[in-house]
Amino acid sequence: MNTKQLSLMDSIWSFSRRKKQSRAVVTLAKIDAVVNWQAFVNIVQVIDKSNTDKGGRKPLPFEWKVKMLFLQYAFNLGDEELEDQLIDRLSFQKFVGINFDQEIPDFTTLWYFKEALIQHKLMDRIFSSINHQLELNGLILKKGTIADATIIESDNKPLSRQKREELESKPSVQIDIEAQSTEKNGKKFFGYKGHIGVDVESKLIRKRKFTPANVHDSQAFEEVLSGDEKSIWGDKAYPNDKHKHIARTLGIFYGILDKKKRGKELSGKQQKRNKQKSSVRAAVEHPFAFMRKKLKMGLATAKNRARNALRFDMNCILYNVLRADWLLKNQMA
Repeated sequence: MNTKQLSLMDSIWSFSRRKKQSRAVVTLAKIDAVVNWQAFVNIVQVIDKSNTDKGGRKPLPFEWKVKMLFLQYAFNLGDEELEDQLIDRLSFQKFVGINFDQEIPDFTTLWYFKEALIQHKLMDRIFSSINHQLELNGLILKKGTIADATIIESDNKPLSRQKREELESKPSVQIDIEAQSTEKNGKKFFGYKGHIGVDVESKLIRKRKFTPANVHDSQAFEEVLSGDEKSIWGDKAYPNDKHKHIARTLGIFYGILDKKKRGKELSGKQQKRNKQKSSVRAAVEHPFAFMRKKLKMGLATAKNRARNALRFDMNCILYNVLRADWLLKNQMA
């Protein structure tokens, strides 16, 4: 963090004798300890279209906007909710860097910032930047990748073919026409899928992809691999003879679970091997569980794929940051 002259708020925090901290303050301290904010600012500065020669109001610092983005998804807040929380909570103001004599940004500031991130296609660079920071700390070990996907249901109702065709010619900002239907274990779902490739030992997410729900897990398999792993793992959605042959040719351990073929049951040896592989593959459940329980990743509420994808990206980033804080503390223990 940049060292600045202590503001009145900083002074109050410095002289406070209270020892207790809220869970929110602890979480924000973890994020601040891991993230290099300037690296993110360097990426998003391309959004700035202001012309300082024309004068006018000075634009808000990009660091504020980036930190507001982290606040929003760390605590599952809507745009307007975040504005209210920033007004009321000193801990949020301190995290963002807003002093007592500075006005709280309007909620539309964050909305336009997110739209600009989408327009400029910056989320890939932001995700890669945080992973580069984690790699510099020796946290990504590259011994293997576990692939998995989770369904993220839309809060819209499924669309009939006729209704979808009508909306494609006359779009509505209130209805998401990019979500799709799928079926799993005999139950139908409507929405999207979040696909991830997780580092075997650290459980950090190295790759991610966001698709409509009708995209089969296996179709995103190659895109969640990093290309430098020594082993690849996945459940019965991923077996592929071509991938197995390539992996063995390259000396990569193929840890994808065997799937029974039509009219042929798995042998005892295959079942035993699947059980062994599952003990490793199960680690991929950790990121999704964390996102749902801690980050409150619920329904896809935005009305298009890009906005829902941004939320998924931020959940992946926050998971990695908070996981990295835990790993770094364990290294020092």
